[in-house]
Amino acid sequence: MAQPIRIFLSSPGDVAEERAITQQVIDDLRYDPELKQRVQLEVIAWDHPDSRTPMLATMTPQAAINSGLATPAECDIVIVIFWSRMGTPLPFPDYQKADGTAFQSGTEWEYINALDAARDTHRPLIVIYRRMERVSLCPDDDDFESCMMQYRRVKQFFEVFSDDSGAILQGYNQHATPDDYRSFIERDLRALIDRVLSEADAAD
Repeated sequence: MAQPIRIFLSSPGDVAEERAITQQVIDDLRYDPELKQRVQLEVIAWDHPDSRTPMLATMTPQAAINSGLATPAECDIVIVIFWSRMGTPLPFPDYQKADGTAFQSGTEWEYINALDAARDTHRPLIVIYRRMERVSLCPDDDDFESCMMQYRRVKQFFEVFSDDSGAILQGYNQHATPDDYRSFIERDLRALIDRVLSEADAAD
């Protein structure tokens, strides 16, 4: 019997190319001769045709996603992608971290939701990607201050991945462009799927 594997895709809105590439790679893997009899891949993403959920007027977008789709903690693999935006802040105090501070975006909430579960149960497997392509910002643009604030929040998010000495505390993957990302995500997804299958076989 094919092993069901849920893959959660999380990101702000500025990496639409990477999101589309990820979903295409997963669709291709469904028909891979080495995998199609072994796995049943399910994409959990608000913009994927098979997993869309209604955005009700009575709920915040994040609440609608959480109620209509599996949460990151309920998935096997979680892919998080950043570039220049952190995303839209969530309402406070409905969404707050364990230390009482506000989540900076739905993407950050999804990442923390996955991370907390992984620390407790070793699942999901979490991979983070950061596009390093130069961000073009013009001070004359009306949204310059907003874009700068978003960019600073992304930089702040990644500061916790290393300490003051430069020691790496948490891993993430860098790519220069969406084309670079395509080769990375296909290779990494194959490795992650193999790991899920190996752990499932070991548990039987």
